[in-house]
Amino acid sequence: PDFAIMAGDTVYLTQQDWTKDTREVIYDRVWYRNMKQRRDPHFRKVIGSMPTYAAWDDHEYGSNNAEKNQPGKENSLKAFRDVWANPAYGTPQVRGNFYDYYWGDVHFIVLDNRWYRDRGQQTQLGEDQKLWLYDQLDQSQGTFKVIVLGCDIMEAGYSRDVDDIGKFVSEKSVSGVIFNAGDIHRNEFKQQDNDNWPYPVTQYTSSGIARDNWMRPWSIIKVNTELVDPEITAYFYGADSKDLDTTWSNDVNLRCSSIEGVDRWKEARCTETMRLSDLTPN
Repeated sequence: PDFAIMAGDTVYLTQQDWTKDTREVIYDRVWYRNMKQRRDPHFRKVIGSMPTYAAWDDHEYGSNNAEKNQPGKENSLKAFRDVWANPAYGTPQVRGNFYDYYWGDVHFIVLDNRWYRDRGQQTQLGEDQKLWLYDQLDQSQGTFKVIVLGCDIMEAGYSRDVDDIGKFVSEKSVSGVIFNAGDIHRNEFKQQDNDNWPYPVTQYTSSGIARDNWMRPWSIIKVNTELVDPEITAYFYGADSKDLDTTWSNDVNLRCSSIEGVDRWKEARCTETMRLSDLTPN
């Protein structure tokens, strides 16, 4: 691969990692969790062999399902900055763990779904971060605009963000927007119609560093923008056995969108291609 994206939950903070009285995240404990992970030779080989970008989710940020009021979140952010050399961390005006970069003519926009998260307002992103996102989409030169965040953009209870982004995409006729998420400990292709969007909301999810899932899913994303109708394809991989020394497989002929019902085995190994024409306003 040309590079890797860690889409959240790369380490897991526990009650050992925050103070007992105020549940404030402790910087040294976040650092310890990351250094412990990097002692694993396989993980170290991956991040040492290719450029690696990282987003976070609740388990690097604080407690389970943490929102904007997480005590010690400044310590979480400082530790994350110290272990991941992302291109930026927010802006001088807007705090958080978000940034963007180009790989060829594909624009990756990595968002922070924890710093401003507020269930009462049905938002993961907050208004200031969304304004920044709109600027990126409006000015983007990318054939595809891949929006990366640690959670499902269509997560129940947080519908405001996907609706607001869809309204902007419709107003500005932005093509090629697709989401890439983590969090759920498995691979998933998800697509929903939304009245605010000019085309279906589309998301690839891959939680490569997974807990409680012996299939240990991950994916390879390939993009070809030289075609008449450019395409982006997710190849999902799942382990073939519970053994530590195993193989991973993908079925290139199994379309994720063709799977009926719930079939985690197939879901972990399917393939799905989206073309620019599928993600272009009429």
